[in-house]
Amino acid sequence: MLQRIALVLLFSAVPVTAVRAGDFETVVEPFFKQHCARCHDDRKQKGDLRLDTLTRDFINGSMLMKWGEIIERINSGEMPPKGEPKPTAEESTRVIELIAAKLKEGEAGRLAKRERVSFHKLTREEYVNTIYDLLGVHFDATDPTGLPDDPDWHGFERLGSVQSLSPSHIEKYMAAAENILTEAFPEKSATPFLKRKEAGDLRGNPAEYKALGIADKVRVELWPGADLQGGRPGPGVALPASGNYKVRVKLSGLKPANGRAPHLAFYCVNLDRMLYETDVVAAEDKPIIVEFTTHLPAGNHNFRVTNDVPGPSNLPRSGRSGNRPFISIKDGRLPWQIKLTDEEGQPIMPFLILDSIEWEGPIVEPGPGQAKEKFWPKDAKNADEVRNSLARFAESAFRRPLRPGEIDRYTRLIDAEMKSGEKFDAAYRTGLLAVLCSKDFLYLVEGSPDDKSGKLTPWEIASRLSYFLWGTMPDELLRTAARDGSLSRPEVLREQTTRMLRDPRAERFTQSFARQWLQLRQVGMFPPDKKLYPTYDAYLEKSMLMETTAFFKEVLDKNLSLREFIDSDWTMLNARLAEHYGIRGINEDRMQRVALKPDDHRGGLLTQAAILSLTSDGTRHRPVHRGKWVLEAIVGKSPPPPPANVKPIEPTPATAPKATLRMKLDAHKSDSACASCHARIDPLGFAFDHYDAIGRWRTEEVVRDGNGDNPKVDASGELIDGRKFKDAVEFRKLFITDMDRFNAAFVEKLATFALRRTTTLNDRDRLNAIAQKSKQADYRLPAVVEALVLSDLFQQR
Repeated sequence: MLQRIALVLLFSAVPVTAVRAGDFETVVEPFFKQHCARCHDDRKQKGDLRLDTLTRDFINGSMLMKWGEIIERINSGEMPPKGEPKPTAEESTRVIELIAAKLKEGEAGRLAKRERVSFHKLTREEYVNTIYDLLGVHFDATDPTGLPDDPDWHGFERLGSVQSLSPSHIEKYMAAAENILTEAFPEKSATPFLKRKEAGDLRGNPAEYKALGIADKVRVELWPGADLQGGRPGPGVALPASGNYKVRVKLSGLKPANGRAPHLAFYCVNLDRMLYETDVVAAEDKPIIVEFTTHLPAGNHNFRVTNDVPGPSNLPRSGRSGNRPFISIKDGRLPWQIKLTDEEGQPIMPFLILDSIEWEGPIVEPGPGQAKEKFWPKDAKNADEVRNSLARFAESAFRRPLRPGEIDRYTRLIDAEMKSGEKFDAAYRTGLLAVLCSKDFLYLVEGSPDDKSGKLTPWEIASRLSYFLWGTMPDELLRTAARDGSLSRPEVLREQTTRMLRDPRAERFTQSFARQWLQLRQVGMFPPDKKLYPTYDAYLEKSMLMETTAFFKEVLDKNLSLREFIDSDWTMLNARLAEHYGIRGINEDRMQRVALKPDDHRGGLLTQAAILSLTSDGTRHRPVHRGKWVLEAIVGKSPPPPPANVKPIEPTPATAPKATLRMKLDAHKSDSACASCHARIDPLGFAFDHYDAIGRWRTEEVVRDGNGDNPKVDASGELIDGRKFKDAVEFRKLFITDMDRFNAAFVEKLATFALRRTTTLNDRDRLNAIAQKSKQADYRLPAVVEALVLSDLFQQR
């Protein structure tokens, strides 16, 4: 809640002046009485705001929120509303100054209430990254037996105040740590495993094909929508040990002219996880090998290999090769079967032809994978070596030097296990297990009970920076800078930030921050209706998300301005998403930068399908939800909740002309209880009415109720400050002219992510300073990140 107040003050651009005794009685209260009381007293409380019960409590959160809301409404010009007497600019400014000054006076009291130690639990994603960088183990926390989902607040999953720890969490952490340690420190080295299944094995009749002399010729045909599934035989395998495995699929992919490419989807049934997917284009007589690496636990696995594109029926009568095993499309077909090619032999549907699948592993990677070399004692009988090995592990896991005697509790645990009859290996694993289940590993701990300064130590700065930009523990270079204390120097901190942004691990930041800031977790929450949107599938949804995160990465990597997020003449596309947008010439499955033309109707984040679809409900676009998203993510303001018992939008009678959703909303918001908020929210959503529920461009709205032709789309609107636009293009241009507002909102979102907490009124001056440095650097994204890291805000609790 408080972060909204901070933003309001950030946007106000008025100085905070001293408050003289009696100013509230002589300036603020008369202002309220003249301009506000009619709509916000004991009889009316428009927008759930009541002024006659306000107290001058400028310390506690609930009252702070109300004072902040008042500043926001006066400062934006929203209040008083149209038709009411307007105060002069000088009167409004003076009232804002006085309230802001009282909030400033309460800052010391609010700071005194802060705890001296803060705990921030690692997210599920951060836990996985940290385990890999510590032990070289790819733990999949999303497996059914993995870790629970992280709760979020307005999209952000890292906030300590919303994270929780329950008994079920403890059980999950214990089980995860046991599995991780078993893989990192195996009792014996895994025997190299190589298993190859040819097409005959996959079809299940290898002996028959060998007897017919066609074992080396038979292939597996996959029509659109067809899948190959099974244990053994089929695409199943029994793996001897947990670890990383290389999977190689040899196949051809036939793509029709101007049509979809066949799409290989490799799915693990027992793990309920998609392992890999990609478009495949390769001539029938020139198959390719698609290779990917995935982490798999030991045991039996059942896979499903699918040609995941829509197409005609693949029932045996129409789509199979009769009783003959498939060898080539050149063999022809039975009279009742669907044709695969035209008269020239060119494919007329996306078609996969599978030759073999191969598994190889476990793959031992250099570097992080050498956990045994770093953390396992070579001489189990040497107590000092055991202690030192365990201390090295604990120091790495805790991301700081150990305190005097801290390792003793873990060595005592090992000793107790051995006295109870356990062998050394099992006892030492118990010590490692205790470290991985310690609060100092599972949490980022900042501060200490005796710390009054609030300043982070170099070790705490290293962890905060590393989890901000890499989502994982500090590397050796960061630890060295923390150890010698140089990380507290601005020039070293700047140097480390630049280095880290250039490291491949910075992609974790681009993925994680973009997903949380833009609330991309909601994409696919309401799956689009298959009848209304038959072209929507899982890979299109994945491609939508890939566009948005790849776009963010391109802005960061190319040192571009925040302006690109609002309006750009390029985007990131693969073939699947380009087809969805109607943009020709993109044939590769990888995300690539594509120049946009005006008639592509795209540019910036706001016209990307991921953003447009997350604000839809699966059947139709939702302008109000789109407007609310823009208000929260781009403007940095959260609208108040709707009043209770709001009537739903009525369907259009069958005899009445068809009406757009906008027309229905205009009638709906004639209710005075709805009109004031809708005036702020709706124009931000109406600007994108040219895009349907899955982000496709349109000029008319398909309406199912009512009579007559589908109505034309109207994407014009008027912002709360009176500025008008005719469509999304003009809307984006208006926002570009208001970059300071977006810049301030973006800085607040970035700070929320980096600090793992909401920003408060006490942060407003430092947020403002970061925003000013961003502006001086022409809003370039790396400069914004650097300004935040170098700020006092980042280096203090």
